[in-house]
Amino acid sequence: MSRPLSRLSTATALGAVLAVAGCGGSGGTPATPQGELVASVSKLGEAGTVTTTLQLQTTAAALKGIARAGGNTLSADAANGLVSAQLVIETQKGGGGHSAFAVRAIDGGQTLVELRVVGDTIYLQGDVNAILTLAHKRSDLASLQTEAAQLPPFAKALLDGKWVSLNAAALSGLAGQVGGPTGSADASQGPRLLAELKGVLSRDVTVTKLGTDSRGDHLMVTGDANKLAADIKSSIASSVPGGGALTDRLTVGAGSSRVVTLEAWVKDGALTELSLDLAQFAPKDKVPAGATLPLTMTFDQSGDDISAPAGAVSIDLTQLGGLLSVLTGSSSVSGGSPAG
Repeated sequence: MSRPLSRLSTATALGAVLAVAGCGGSGGTPATPQGELVASVSKLGEAGTVTTTLQLQTTAAALKGIARAGGNTLSADAANGLVSAQLVIETQKGGGGHSAFAVRAIDGGQTLVELRVVGDTIYLQGDVNAILTLAHKRSDLASLQTEAAQLPPFAKALLDGKWVSLNAAALSGLAGQVGGPTGSADASQGPRLLAELKGVLSRDVTVTKLGTDSRGDHLMVTGDANKLAADIKSSIASSVPGGGALTDRLTVGAGSSRVVTLEAWVKDGALTELSLDLAQFAPKDKVPAGATLPLTMTFDQSGDDISAPAGAVSIDLTQLGGLLSVLTGSSSVSGGSPAG
């Protein structure tokens, strides 16, 4: 299954773009299904908080059947993990633009990793034990704990599941020293990205209204995969801080054109859900007849308050090199003052 799923970076990027673009916007009464879809993105952006949840809507048995049809095997644990996995992205507006941003990776209702950006500070917390267990590498935890005495304070805190923090400007400066992206968050980025997204939806897709159900107006969206990939890549690169580094990992196909179809729901004028059937990316002889594998992205105009966690341990960038040496077993961390 890994090959078909690896071709979904464009679709996943679209979901991330919609999540981050939740700010600003306006629009008149739509006259066409395409106009309704474009206007729904603007309406979604008027909310002070937008929470986007990405997850597969399927069963473990269905996943194992798809894997088996493709000549692969998928363990029950792996299948259950995929079914229960969620990526939750939340944005909250402040004066003139985003003031807070949070991303959580969840499995089985348990948060594995959470990243928050509040003001000019980045916060990170992870459940190392759960992550290693999920990756069937729990035995590595013992060796990390053995090296704990050599780890800098922030690394020990992260290993213990505590919050660590990093000044965004310091990270940007470090990225510049190593040739990475140096862009920082800006209040204008959200509206610009929203405008880029609406342009993509206006140019690159055909939208048909299928009807109305309990979830709202049901729309079918189709477009050429290569053109969508190219325009989404350009939009992210120009409108997202550090977007160039992200889009370097998005492959734009150069082969024959391929039509991609996804479904959308609009309720009370706002986009509420996108659903992409991943099975359409697999060869027909590698998927059981009638099988579907929907990846859904739901959009809620509410969410938890995103605040700076108390007691976060500051990351000392001067000790990162030593930490990498310990983790690779090449040397010990040299002494240094604890991070403030």
